[in-house]
Amino acid sequence: MSKQTAARALGGAGMAFGAVSVLAPRAVAAGYGVPPTPQGLQLQRLFGSRALALSVAGLTARTQEEVDRGLLLVATANLLDVLTALVAARGSGRSTTVRAVASSVVYGGAALAVRAMEP
Repeated sequence: MSKQTAARALGGAGMAFGAVSVLAPRAVAAGYGVPPTPQGLQLQRLFGSRALALSVAGLTARTQEEVDRGLLLVATANLLDVLTALVAARGSGRSTTVRAVASSVVYGGAALAVRAMEP
């Protein structure tokens, strides 16, 4: 698989996650083990809109530099999500924290792996 194809696949996955988070936030909240309160669903939609924006940036990249910058942005956002989840872990519950950290590590790690590929 080429770097461009892998980057587009990652962008497509981010787009799908973002769309589900915006359109069906209860499903994503349940997957993370978060109670579906109105406030929680609002936050899930906000995370979804962020995922959509990051994905659009990646999917519209034209040059190799833009692709790499977008992948670094995805990796950085997910690293910040890991750190935030760990700092907030005390009141969130172990399973929710583990799911949040795991999903962010996998997605951010995938972005770094694709970024490291030869063009």
